[in-house]
Order: sequence, then structure tokens, then C-alpha cells
Amino acid sequence: MESIATIEIELMTLVRQLDTLGRKSSLYVDVDRAGYLALRTLERLGPVPTQVLADELHLDASTVTRQVTALVGAGFVARSPNPTDGRSSLLVLTQGGRQVMRRVEQQRSQVLQEMFKEWGDGDRRDLGRVLTKLNATLIERVGELRSQNSTTRRPAADAVVSEY
Repeated sequence: MESIATIEIELMTLVRQLDTLGRKSSLYVDVDRAGYLALRTLERLGPVPTQVLADELHLDASTVTRQVTALVGAGFVARSPNPTDGRSSLLVLTQGGRQVMRRVEQQRSQVLQEMFKEWGDGDRRDLGRVLTKLNATLIERVGELRSQNSTTRRPAADAVVSEY
């Protein structure tokens, strides 16, 4: 149980430090963390309906709709007609969205390179492997919670998950 206690406090410390780093740096001046992840996901997926983006981000569609509305307002994402379903639109990454995403990506890479410059390649690979496993476990657990709470709408839970 001691290892669980260590994990519990270290995860809380990690979340706090990441939040502080984000607020004190210039990383998210043009787009916030949630928006940045949505842009990266849209780049990978190509034009998709909001629900597909929400599913990929493991968030409620209403949460993603709010995020997308801000991205559309900033000119980073555009809505185009869905050729297979006239009732919906496709979300498309704009050139401006791609540019801001690349800028944030480069800044994040520089910050991470500086943070981990004293770490060996093996340690960095191990961290990447463990973070990948942690994220998969978190996604699975959030899915289980959503299934259990499918009759009770809890939008605040999506907001908390997106902050991690």
C-alpha cells in the first residue's frame, strides 16, 4: 500500500506542477491545453464530425463542442458541410490552427528538452512507456465511470479529466 500512497501524492504533485508550468510559461497564450490537444487530434484524424473528435478525446460531445466553438472563433478550426450527412458538419484544421499548433508544439518540445536534459535516453524511454500505460489506464477507468454514470450527467467530470 505504501507504493499506492506514493503514487497518489506524486500524481497530485504532477498535476499541480503541470498546471503551474502552463500558467507561468508562454506555452498557452494563443491556445489552451485542451485546444492544443484538439488541434493535434484533428491533424491526425483529418476532417471529422464533433462526435468523432469527442470519442477520440474520450470526452463528452458537449465539452468538445465548447472547446471547438472557441477554436472556430479563433480561426484555428473551420466547419465544413459533411458530404455524407447534411445534418452535421466536419471539423477541419485551418492553416492558422496548424501554425499555432506547430508553434506550441515547438515550444513544448524545447521546454521538455530542457527539463529532461540530465536524463539518459533509457530514463526518457521508460517515462514515455509508463506515461503511455498510465494514460491508457486512465482512459479505461474514465470509460468505466461513464458507463456506470450514464444515466447521471456529470459535465464537471469531463472538465476535470481534460485538465489531466
